[in-house]
Amino acid sequence: MKITDIVCHIVSVPNQRGQISRNWIFVEVQTDEGITGIGEATTEYHELAVKAQIDSELKVRLVGMDPTDIERIWQLGYRDFWWRRGVVHSSAISGIDQALWDIAGKAADKPVFKLLGGKVRERVRCYIRRGPEFAHLSLADAAKASLEMGYDAFKCSTGDKVQPMDLDKQVEIAVAELTQMRQALGPEPALMIDCQGLFTPHTAHKLVKGIRPLNMFFVEEPVNMDTLEPTFRLKRDFPDVPIALGERMNTRWDFRPWFEQQAIDVCQADICHCGGISELMKIAHYAEVYGITIAPHNPYGPVALAAAAHAAAAMPNFLILEHCNLQPHFDKIQKLAVPFDGGRIDLAQLAGRPGLGIELDMDYLRAHSGHQPLASRRMLDADGAAPLN
Repeated sequence: MKITDIVCHIVSVPNQRGQISRNWIFVEVQTDEGITGIGEATTEYHELAVKAQIDSELKVRLVGMDPTDIERIWQLGYRDFWWRRGVVHSSAISGIDQALWDIAGKAADKPVFKLLGGKVRERVRCYIRRGPEFAHLSLADAAKASLEMGYDAFKCSTGDKVQPMDLDKQVEIAVAELTQMRQALGPEPALMIDCQGLFTPHTAHKLVKGIRPLNMFFVEEPVNMDTLEPTFRLKRDFPDVPIALGERMNTRWDFRPWFEQQAIDVCQADICHCGGISELMKIAHYAEVYGITIAPHNPYGPVALAAAAHAAAAMPNFLILEHCNLQPHFDKIQKLAVPFDGGRIDLAQLAGRPGLGIELDMDYLRAHSGHQPLASRRMLDADGAAPLN
């Protein structure tokens, strides 16, 4: 079997308010035996660059190769370039890698998790997030909606950002909102916050101290990841509040110092950026040595969800998987959908499907193909300078 073509599709996805919240990037690997694999390389921004990297650099190197030589292709895709580990190149590799595993599973007539060593669990627990899919709902209503959908875990961000930047005020807002969230959800469901690297070390300590009584499942990116020390101090000072991060790290080499210094509790490697299924499994095995769990970052489309579910099925230190349920596109673009049972992905159903077990409606995809720029995330201090976060 040989690779004959690699095709990249971009689909602009609006939220409930009609604003473009994602540009899904689907990667289709075609072969001379009629088996086609699908992967996902969705990013926040840089979508056209990812497509160009696949079209102009990776495709010319990979056409003609055996798609089931997955590790050989990954090594070539990583090491055949002078510049390594940038989000554009790593995302391009990630999408292709997922598609190769899809092909390998279809060729072997087995689900991908069987090729990864078999499942270590029966269901993959997911959490819903208050993101674009709940943009039309209040915080409390979004929490209630997640419970009604069968999820027992919910994540919110720090809410509307104070402009100009006032991090002390932002801490007050976040603590108040999370307290409201805990009241709306009750004591049992898992509650998380994504701080998006917003806070300084000082204000991050104030935030974690303020939400400590709320039994947080984890606190995500309380400070930026440019240096390790501020996160390490938070983990040291609040050992009972799990600290999570990793969505902006690519490959095991980026994660190495964080693992070896045990600076985090939860690793949020992203299957669309870190290097695909192949690399996510290596990162997970590496993290297991240090007692670190894996909660894959995944606010993207259905192919990324399916790929992450297969990895999670075979991952001993898996914790929970993010799911961004952007409707109606998320359901409509799937011809064969990821099988959910409440807030869990049912591996018994995936077991009967070869490959990733998902099929896209290509007619729907083509009808909605295109790219629209995402809105800027710009925040400024009172003097007009960019904040140091």
